Amino acid sequence: MKKNTVHDYVVVLKNHNRKTIEMTGWLLSVLAIIIFLVNIYESPTDWGIFSSLFILIGLLASNIVDKRKKKKTSFTTILLCAGIGLNIFTTTAYVGSLLIMAGIVEKYLSKNKEIGFSEGGIVFSGLFPKKISWAELNNVVLKDDLLTMDFNNNKLIQRYTDDEEDDEYEVESDEFNEYCREKLKKS
Repeated sequence: MKKNTVHDYVVVLKNHNRKTIEMTGWLLSVLAIIIFLVNIYESPTDWGIFSSLFILIGLLASNIVDKRKKKKTSFTTILLCAGIGLNIFTTTAYVGSLLIMAGIVEKYLSKNKEIGFSEGGIVFSGLFPKKISWAELNNVVLKDDLLTMDFNNNKLIQRYTDDEEDDEYEVESDEFNEYCREKLKKS
């Protein structure tokens, strides 16, 4: 969501892709280390490759510690550093560019989707935010961490909310449902 947009309610949806994204991050990190090791074998006196590998291993060790502490892990920094290191110090710049793109995509895909509810309508977060007016909906209900949006055109959206997120976004179901009923009556 845009930081300057004010919503009466923000519902954070569960991201079901986290495990796949994390596994891909681990695999790409190991691949980057292997590529650096091959480059060290080919150029054993290049200090840039050694320093890039050292930084990469340090960042990966930090992720391992975070994983053991049951914290969320992110591979954006690792992939960006590996990509930049490959672009600057090796002849495998195309692989470095792919790692940089993978880091950017990982950052975007690992974010939870948010839906903002306000007087002016409903906004789905994303690269291109989607706005829906209250007049397009029959009903909006939040029950047992399941958000249900029933559209006039018989389209139905059901998504689980992420109750592990920040308490700032905590939504009380009864209060939220009453808010939505009021907005739907007005439209």
